[in-house]
Amino acid sequence: MPSKSITRPLAGSPALTTACAWNLVVVVAISLLTFNKPLPGAVCVLALVSSVTVIGLTIHSHGGSGIIAGPGALFRRYRARIDMFFAAVKESPSGDSLSPIELAVSIVLILAVVVAAGTTIFIILSPEEGEKFTEFYILGPKGKAADYPTEFMSRTPQTVIIGIGNQEYQDITYIVETFAVRSRFNAATNQSVIDSATLLDRFSVTVAHNQTVEQPYTFRIMDSNTNRLEFLLFKEAPPDDPADHISASYRDLHLWLRVH
Repeated sequence: MPSKSITRPLAGSPALTTACAWNLVVVVAISLLTFNKPLPGAVCVLALVSSVTVIGLTIHSHGGSGIIAGPGALFRRYRARIDMFFAAVKESPSGDSLSPIELAVSIVLILAVVVAAGTTIFIILSPEEGEKFTEFYILGPKGKAADYPTEFMSRTPQTVIIGIGNQEYQDITYIVETFAVRSRFNAATNQSVIDSATLLDRFSVTVAHNQTVEQPYTFRIMDSNTNRLEFLLFKEAPPDDPADHISASYRDLHLWLRVH
């Protein structure tokens, strides 16, 4: 006479395994598409290992291929397996308990769900890195965008305020160069042509991310033929050839001058 058998749901059934793997992938994909944030490598690896382990254990114990479950059915199955897992843990030694394979599959499934939920929470809470840029501007000596020293006598000291705002998501030591430029307008090309550019100053300014530094800058124009003051900003070392500095600069500003 055959022994009495007990029928109960298998924690590692092929349908549940396939549903878990697919739904884990869907959760990760939705998180990426919704929040546009790359996942940490460790999280991806843990999620992948969890899914592969579930599939491997199921194939080993049951064989066959799974079917894709809908979200509602998957939720009910998850809940049933989780309830069964905790019930099995609470069972007395004399009562029925899960087989080692079923217990291992249940644990892996729970870990997979926790990893997926934790990944989504991480994406929501971690700040998204926005556009990287640097503000570079000049103010008048009173700290306003007005009253620039544009007409003065040669060799007399003039002052402006140079402002640098760092939104590059890292601390940067910028290099600032100023040039006294003599230029003329070419009617044939409808462009300004530089006849000469004399380096006045070169100095560095360290600005932390999300900080703005404003500092006074005093200059003297020695050549009365100078008609433009050029301000160049570099994130890296300027090129060796001074003729390439304006085109190679990260940001550039200028003031038109009338020097007597």
